[in-house]
Amino acid sequence: MMFNPQKLHPISYVSGFLQSLKENIFPLIIAVFLVITRGFDNIWDLTFPIVILAFSLIISIFKGIKIYKTRYWIEKDQLIMTWGVFSKNRKELNIERIQSVDTSQNIVHQLLGGVNLSVKTPSDGIELDTITKKQSDELSEYLKDRKNKLKNNETNQDVQVEEDIEHHDHNISESSRKEEAVFFQLSVKELLKMSFTSGGILIVFAALGSLSGVITQVIDIEDYISPLINQVMNLTFVIISIVVVFIMMSYIIGSLIVFIKNYKYQLTFDGELLTVKYGLLTVQKRTVPIKRIQALQEEESLFRRAIGYTKISAIITSDGHFENNEESDIGTVTILPFMKKQEAYKLLEEIIPQFQFHSVNQGLPAQGIRRRVSVPTVILAIAIIPIQIYLWSYTWIIGVVIFLIMVLFASVITMKSGFKIYDDSIVILNATPFQYSTIWANRDKVLTFELHENLIIKRKDIAHFNIHLAYGSAMMSKGLRFINIEDALNIYNWYKYKGGNDHAS
Repeated sequence: MMFNPQKLHPISYVSGFLQSLKENIFPLIIAVFLVITRGFDNIWDLTFPIVILAFSLIISIFKGIKIYKTRYWIEKDQLIMTWGVFSKNRKELNIERIQSVDTSQNIVHQLLGGVNLSVKTPSDGIELDTITKKQSDELSEYLKDRKNKLKNNETNQDVQVEEDIEHHDHNISESSRKEEAVFFQLSVKELLKMSFTSGGILIVFAALGSLSGVITQVIDIEDYISPLINQVMNLTFVIISIVVVFIMMSYIIGSLIVFIKNYKYQLTFDGELLTVKYGLLTVQKRTVPIKRIQALQEEESLFRRAIGYTKISAIITSDGHFENNEESDIGTVTILPFMKKQEAYKLLEEIIPQFQFHSVNQGLPAQGIRRRVSVPTVILAIAIIPIQIYLWSYTWIIGVVIFLIMVLFASVITMKSGFKIYDDSIVILNATPFQYSTIWANRDKVLTFELHENLIIKRKDIAHFNIHLAYGSAMMSKGLRFINIEDALNIYNWYKYKGGNDHAS
């Protein structure tokens, strides 16, 4: 069936409409607001909103035509997709070069049996939004089976494609029969613990803060809360109560978001591919070939570090652009979202043996504290002094508080951050008062090395360094500031003479 041109699932029109609505949400809000405020008395006053609505309608129609004309099929070991409105576009992916097949199901997909499927190669990708669950399973199985056959028969290039078409459902290769072993499942108890120790509250703080700003522009809040305040003798109590309720709401909603996103989190491994599946309203399934992993990154909040839990993600390469993909950060795949640290290390060393979780030497030169604080302090003084003199005589209190916070951050960063180089790998720890972030990278994955000096820090024998790693379709930079120049040169020599390219600057 998949060898004949296939259409997308009918609910693709729903997905396309929702995507079009998402892309034009602000113009549509403006148009609806203008219609409500101006009414229908004078049709000429509605010219602008009508133009906006017509433009959005035209975009939706073009998207619908594009979906209607989209076809995909397999031909001569190529996955082919064609689409277009005025011109016909065609994309072909060599099955042998396919790295991963990822799926995503939002709530509409789950209700109507659809799947968003993304096929990725090192240089490109194809996104099918939306096909049926059956089509997705058949296509994923065939691509995996055929790729393994091509890999196992590189010396025999005369294999008949027609034979595969006739027998692919009954002739699954031994490698594709290999069952995926479940290495990690997030229980409801652990998921709850993860949700309540997450930073989701910060997301809600930002969202509610923005929402309150919009509401106050439309509704006069004072008219509603003034009677309440007049009935309460202690205004301070009212303010404290509102703040407490706001924090509690943010904490609960933020925890709920984390719970929903990571619901039924599961990690499986078949010897070559790591597969993670998670989500309630949107079910994500992402596959990662272990050979594509560029580095491993650990993130620990202060509280999670205290109770011994950690989160570990894989840094991967991915060059395809997928406009409907629910996953925004395509360069990072969370492997273990919440697990005891030592258990996580042991598990990952078993399934990804090319990485070893070496320890790191914490502590950077103490003069880094002064270096991190000096320039911001000057800027703070320039801002505070005029306000202190001309506007408010107690501004210095705010300045002192900000200064103490800067000293705290600088002290933690300097005393808790660190690194260590081994024969074939490097470990870098970046610490702040709220989070510890550690990265393990093998030398053969380091793309470039940068050594930074200036006239001021050079006299004190300190420097900055960064290593660059492939990340998604670009690069990511990891390094440390204000370290001993001797240590920076040791890292450079490790990079230059034991592997990598000479790109120091």
